[in-house]
Amino acid sequence: MQAVGLPGYQFIQDPLDYESRIHHANIDTYDHLKAEDLRQASVILASVLLNAANRAEPLPRMPVPTKPRPTDPFEYPDDE
Repeated sequence: MQAVGLPGYQFIQDPLDYESRIHHANIDTYDHLKAEDLRQASVILASVLLNAANRAEPLPRMPVPTKPRPTDPFEYPDDE
């Protein structure tokens, strides 16, 4: 989103009771959901959105790129 001039945010959460290797894997199932964590995340996200919508000024934005970046979705980044 930031690459096209829109504000973008990432919410970091505390580690859960299962390893990150399992997160979004085939064994990441509904039985790992925690109702209290979902409620807290919903309240935080709702408050961020409410405050952003009611600001007097627009949210800060990254400058819009003047020329596109060449990308190849199949290219591995250089380790140099």
